Amino acid sequence: MSNKLQMTRREALSLAAGTVIAATAGAPADAADVTLSCWTGYPELVSWYKACGDAYAKGHPGFSLNVLSTTLREHEQKLAAAMPTGTGPDLFDVGLILSINFIEAGLIKPNPADIDKQFKSGAYAKVSLDQFTVDGKTYGLPILFSTPAMFWNKAFFREAGLTKAPETFPELMDAAKKLVKIDSSGKMTRSGISLRLSGQGSGIGEKWRFVLEPAGGSLIAPTKSGKWHQNYDNDAGRGATKFYVDAVQVNHVDDPKILHDADAFVSGNTAMLFREAWVIGEIQQKAPNLEFDVAPIPRWTADGPHKTLVGQDGLYVSAKSKNPQAAYDFMKFLTTPENTVLLTQKSGWVGARTDVDWSPLLKQIPQYAGFTSPPKDMQFYVDPAISPWNEIETKIAEQLTVAYVDPNMKDPQKLAAYIHKCAMDTDAILKDADMYGTT
Repeated sequence: MSNKLQMTRREALSLAAGTVIAATAGAPADAADVTLSCWTGYPELVSWYKACGDAYAKGHPGFSLNVLSTTLREHEQKLAAAMPTGTGPDLFDVGLILSINFIEAGLIKPNPADIDKQFKSGAYAKVSLDQFTVDGKTYGLPILFSTPAMFWNKAFFREAGLTKAPETFPELMDAAKKLVKIDSSGKMTRSGISLRLSGQGSGIGEKWRFVLEPAGGSLIAPTKSGKWHQNYDNDAGRGATKFYVDAVQVNHVDDPKILHDADAFVSGNTAMLFREAWVIGEIQQKAPNLEFDVAPIPRWTADGPHKTLVGQDGLYVSAKSKNPQAAYDFMKFLTTPENTVLLTQKSGWVGARTDVDWSPLLKQIPQYAGFTSPPKDMQFYVDPAISPWNEIETKIAEQLTVAYVDPNMKDPQKLAAYIHKCAMDTDAILKDADMYGTT
């Protein structure tokens, strides 16, 4: 989930005017005259944090909240530097890629009884509880899902004689060929689909997994002994990479030189995009008249499963916080059902509680159903909660950017050899961490 943010991205959605944020009764002992610091890698969450802080202060005189926001990559770097020295925040949000390292270092403590009780109350999906549990103890609370789906431009589809979103990857490529626009000079002016072809960090690897997993592979796979090994030096890994290579070099439905990502979809420079719910917020702000819908990421084949990533960002209290009781109490307030809906209204992200009523939101913006009501046969996969995961995903990301534009990759044998080399590098990282095994 790495390169998804820019400082100017996504303003608050103007939805459900008059939303009430009810402060919890009963201030903890250290809530009076306390200032909590909160760090986020999501600039679009700032208005939500501040609104909740103002509401909480009404029931807790003397409480104030300072929110620091940076890009996601800067946020991760700042936390990595500040948490060990005790100069970090009281409260912060972050993905499991980084939180697992803090947990193993003792910089995040197991949840106190009241937070653990909330987590296990049935208000969260089993996949959340499983992923936030380490050695039988829960850590933090999930606040948002970053589950991807496929955005598609209905006007462009209609113009191309297409009536519905593609349901398989072969259908997707066929549709992209009809949707791409090339001018008289041979320059692409609109991509058929915008794929993650370049960038920094692990995001390229994550987006490749959007294709790899439906194809039947995974970046790494667990063994019964608790070890891990690569799981893409196979037909799935070669097929997923070939899909990207064909999109860029063979069918020319995407091009590294054209505008990419959410900016491309919102501005009409692409017809399809795999992305998370926050793009709806971008559309509401910047292109409210855009004709679009949201569909599941296609199946690899007609008889294959629907599969998509459940990315989850959690809210955590630092083990070095000087006001832990107040921080945990404010955490509970931030994660009420009402404030979960408010998070989505203000940021576009889908809040992580599953016991909320989304119907008012869906009535106003029905495209959210693509995220709140996935197909019943949808299979979800998660980021493994192991310390070398970020290094593994970042390494494959660096390697894939080369492969996508390398003409040699059009040769199946050379592509297979390249994927094999990448896979051996993945296993080498696992071996260095003493986490490699095949039995």
